[in-house]
Amino acid sequence: MKRSHKLWVGWLLLSLLLTACAPVQSPAEQSNTSSSTQNAAGYPVTIQDCDGRATTYDKAPERVVTFDPAVVEALLLLGLKDRIVGYTDFQTPEQRWSPTKADFEALNRINDGTNYPSKEAVVALAPDLVMSIYPSALLNNTTLPDREGWAKLGINAYLTQSGCDQGATPRTDLSLLYTDLRNFGLLFGVQERAEAEIAKLQARIEALQAKAQAAGVKPLTIWTYSGEEEPFPAGAVNTANAIISMAGATNVFADMLKSWDTVSWEEIVKRNPDAIWIMTSAGSGYIEEAEGIKEKLATDPRLTNVTAVRKAAYVIVSYNEGGVASPRNVDALEQMIDGLIALQ
Repeated sequence: MKRSHKLWVGWLLLSLLLTACAPVQSPAEQSNTSSSTQNAAGYPVTIQDCDGRATTYDKAPERVVTFDPAVVEALLLLGLKDRIVGYTDFQTPEQRWSPTKADFEALNRINDGTNYPSKEAVVALAPDLVMSIYPSALLNNTTLPDREGWAKLGINAYLTQSGCDQGATPRTDLSLLYTDLRNFGLLFGVQERAEAEIAKLQARIEALQAKAQAAGVKPLTIWTYSGEEEPFPAGAVNTANAIISMAGATNVFADMLKSWDTVSWEEIVKRNPDAIWIMTSAGSGYIEEAEGIKEKLATDPRLTNVTAVRKAAYVIVSYNEGGVASPRNVDALEQMIDGLIALQ
């Protein structure tokens, strides 16, 4: 008994000494601490998703269902294929991202390609986590539960920060995508892999921006258009605005603090964009291919005097690359910069 007491006292003194010698964080250092936390042993971890909602996980999720292909791409990039038990798809096979295409094809698709799966189809897979980039899946869906609804079923839910359009801060870079990747790394215990992939994306962006600067890319104003009947351009609060900004151009609707919104044709004429981002493959209700969108622009009498239409100043980037948050956004940036260089 006395030996145990002496040993305990010794450990106590050592602990006090180590505490006294430990460095103290300055207020600035403390403010830079990540919003997602874990203890020294690993789990539990606390992750913040859309709107700063915090969720604590006692262990890494083992059975994941996604409500979009973009989250799948991010998980596959981090080597998490074996955790995905079901995914929701809105792409055709030829629209797959090449780095993850092979793994994608082996996964279990659970929807019909145009709609979300039913709650019953999801629950049948016994997931411990559902994920999406879309607020339409986890905030305001009329047939699927929201995040709190999934929690009542014993299933965690993560709505990405990069897909969250609830704020009013313009997106001018991919910092929120990096936050999501870091959260995925922390959540699944693959932090080093996440940091390595982020570093690769950042290095590509730096190289592409240097390329644009060397080519003397002009700061053109750009309108995003997918062939819709009424203009529904990207505003400032989404990934498309970030792609345009990183390319050294300006979204002609950068003052619209929304993700997307309907505007009038008169407003398009008034703003008179220098170039048009032809956003193909935007889904049901849009023209899927570039030539169809070009034809619609060229034959619309309301747009005759719009500079971009008159000069046929078009840059073609798919919605899958640049319309939603995904690691493939760097591909969108490359296509945007190459397109802008071609317009010089």
